[in-house]
Amino acid sequence: MKAGRVSVHGGPERVEIVEVRTPEPRVGEVLVRLRAAGLNRADITIREGRFAEAPTPIVLGVEGAGEVAALGDGVSGFTVGDRVVINPMVVCDECEACTSGRDSECPRLQVVGEHFDGTYAEYIALPARNIIAAPEGLGHDVLAAGIVAYMTAWHMLKTKAQLQAGETVLVVGAGSGVASAAVQVAKALGATVLATTGTERKEEQVRALGADEVINYRAEPDFSEAVRRLTGGTGVDVVHETVGRATVQQSIRSARHGGRLVGMGSHTGSVAEVDLWSIYRREITLIGCHTSNRGEIAEFLPLLASGALHPVVDSVFPLEKAADAQLRLDAPERFGKVVLSIGG
Repeated sequence: MKAGRVSVHGGPERVEIVEVRTPEPRVGEVLVRLRAAGLNRADITIREGRFAEAPTPIVLGVEGAGEVAALGDGVSGFTVGDRVVINPMVVCDECEACTSGRDSECPRLQVVGEHFDGTYAEYIALPARNIIAAPEGLGHDVLAAGIVAYMTAWHMLKTKAQLQAGETVLVVGAGSGVASAAVQVAKALGATVLATTGTERKEEQVRALGADEVINYRAEPDFSEAVRRLTGGTGVDVVHETVGRATVQQSIRSARHGGRLVGMGSHTGSVAEVDLWSIYRREITLIGCHTSNRGEIAEFLPLLASGALHPVVDSVFPLEKAADAQLRLDAPERFGKVVLSIGG
């Protein structure tokens, strides 16, 4: 089968389209014929050699959707040809965290495309528990773009930050896949949503997703001041932070006294200098997030199926243009998810 693999770390040109062995489903596994793969910031981190746990060579790709191609022994509930999307969080399913539904705490958690071969490929074999029946009416591109972004945003806002209806949320860098999902999730949970983005065009797009107020951080570099102005001087209840070093201090200052900052992702840098007094004196709670829990998918999937949540697809590239797709992922004008179309 064809696959987009990295054997040597470096720039986008290191993503090579090669022929590799088609996997066979083992006991308890499902073989999926992938039709689309969503790009993720992790793909770039791994390609550049900044994720020490990733093996080399590795087929990139955390996110994917397609059809069931074959079933391993012991698998029930699926039929060849079923349209499916994958949950990339592979856990042991045995530890106390897993049996309690807290997948993100599994000590043996591994991620598709980070710890083993991923979705830049024509086929992938995964445990049946990682295969999700696709809602009707959603195309493969939208499915590949949607599950991980909403898994992450839902886990951050609802599960970890415990966002309540009537609260106010700031979504920082709302043009990304996860952050554009967070704007919609926050609205679906009944919050007032403020967001930051960098261009007038993106301001309009973020408003169309449901944001009540949008701050252009290029026009107002100190966006925390704009947040306080828009909230009558108090700040927001929850800050959704995925940018990292470039914004984390401003994000802290945007929270009200006793507010919460929920964060994951750090594409502008994972090490940041912060003013501790801005946390201590105003009793800010910092909440770290990584991956999500399987049960959360059932919570937001009906909203995805109904159209209340609608994944934003920036652009679609064929698998053979995976390097170009990664360039687009890094482009400042990108809004939403970049997707690979696999096999027509």
